[in-house]
Formats: sequence, C-alpha cells, structure tokens
Amino acid sequence: MNKHINRQSGLSLLELLIALAVLAIFITPMLSGLFSSSIVALGNSKDKTLANFVAQNHLAELQIDNEWPSIGTQQGTTEFANREWEWERKVVGTEVESMRRVTLSISYGAQGIYTMTGFVGKKSDKGGGERR
Repeated sequence: MNKHINRQSGLSLLELLIALAVLAIFITPMLSGLFSSSIVALGNSKDKTLANFVAQNHLAELQIDNEWPSIGTQQGTTEFANREWEWERKVVGTEVESMRRVTLSISYGAQGIYTMTGFVGKKSDKGGGERR
C-alpha cells in the first residue's frame, strides 16, 4: 500500500504570471507618485536656489550702500530671473554699535520661505584724507 503521491514543489507558470500582474498593479501607482513628487522637489530646489541668490544680492546691496540700514522691518519686491520676489527685511542692533544684524526672508513657491541672516557694518565717516 505504498502509494506515490506527486506533490508539486514551487509555483506553476500561471501562478507566477498572476503574482507578477498583481505586483505590477500595486507598484505602478507608487512609482508614478514617486516620480511626480521628485519633479515637485526639483522645482522647489530651483526656487530655493533662486531665493538664496535674491537674499545674497539684497545683503550685498546693503553692505555696499552708503546709507546704513535703519532698525526695523521693511517689505518689498525685487525682480530676479524674470520673476518678482517678495522679501521682508528685519534689522536689529547688536552689541557692537557699528554693526547691525539683518535677517532676510524671501518668499518662493506656494508656501516656501527662504531665510538668510547677515551683518552690515557702519561705514567710516572718515573721508580718507584731505583734498586740495
């Protein structure tokens, strides 16, 4: 009474194809979501880089300007890279009387804000010598 029973070990070709089809159905939306989110992240990265340039330019203008920035908050817009950028500048005093801290906030994208802090020193009142 010794009967040999053939038991299948492994998957048949049909079972394997069904498993791959189910896997493809679930992976496709995940990959498309990943792809679209990476495109959004790339766009935000570009906006953030441009906002950084706007902030650096604004701070450089303050440093070379003959007028010392007054303490307080100001808002404005500037054009850069064929776009209009909104900025907010907060100037506060420091322990060093001839130095002021400037915090620039640049709005970018839907809700992005890039912030940079720098320092501006007061220009010397000395004229650099006597003129004749």
